[in-house]
Parts: sequence; C-alpha cells; structure tokens
Amino acid sequence: MSDLSDWEQKAHYETEDGDRATLLKQGEEWAICWSYPYPHNGSQLVPYGEHGGQAVDAFVTSREGKALFFDSREQWQGGSV
Repeated sequence: MSDLSDWEQKAHYETEDGDRATLLKQGEEWAICWSYPYPHNGSQLVPYGEHGGQAVDAFVTSREGKALFFDSREQWQGGSV
C-alpha cells in the first residue's frame, strides 16, 4: 500500500467519543482508516482493494452506529493485529 498522502478522502466522520473513520480511494483501490482514542490509541488502515461497495457499506454502517463488519479494537485486544 502506498503513502497515505496518495489517497483521496471521500468521506469522514467522528463520534462524540472520539472514534474516527475516513473512507479513502486511490485509483480503483478503496480503504478505511479507523482511528480510536484512549485506551485504544492509534489508527489502522483496512484495505478493501477494488471492493468499493464493501468499503462504503462498512463506512455507512459504522457511521450509523450499527454493528461493524470489522471492529479492529476487538482485534487489538485479541492480539491479532
């Protein structure tokens, strides 16, 4: 994956708790950058490849406060990320 500055921001939101999600696109490639406040400080770039529909669905689902397809905080706590 290339430098983050090469990606175009398509959408962004931040919750009252400080969770942030940014939908990114570069050419035909899609990704979401998830960022979390304390105690899960950090960011994670999750690539979706050419599956833009899946990336948009995941972004919209999380923005609406529904259950996420992938919640990297649980993965961090489990030690797999």
